[in-house]
Amino acid sequence: MKIQVLSIGKVREPFYRDGIAEYSKRVEAYCSFDLRESAKERSDAESDLEAAYEPLRKDFLRAGNRVALDLTGRTITSEGLAQWLDDVMRSGDRRISFLIGGPNGLPANAIKDSTMVLSLSAMTLPHQMARLLLLEQLYRGFSILRGDPYHR
Repeated sequence: MKIQVLSIGKVREPFYRDGIAEYSKRVEAYCSFDLRESAKERSDAESDLEAAYEPLRKDFLRAGNRVALDLTGRTITSEGLAQWLDDVMRSGDRRISFLIGGPNGLPANAIKDSTMVLSLSAMTLPHQMARLLLLEQLYRGFSILRGDPYHR
């Protein structure tokens, strides 16, 4: 299985970077993993959002399972995510791309390019925190599937 997390904007705060690095290592124990960032977006204009998404779009479209993280998406439990990961591992296309927007979200075409839109919470989260939470939940999902003691 190959998972990539594509993000608009850079992570600046050291505590987020440290957490992202830690959970990236943990996820890599379960699958091939790649994390990429594009340039930080500067405004709410849709054309600027699209320009920030464009460098990531080609990689996002390569995966059969394209998940955009957006407040409008559906929410699932950690167990539901684990089951979805298991279903993907058993499917023909075992590539997953997660796309995380910047402080102004994702452009409409990124949502249209997705095969699933997922919300990490009904609450608004800092986009940098969303990266960390996604990685923690991926690690938790794999831990559930393997029966590791991390998930209690």
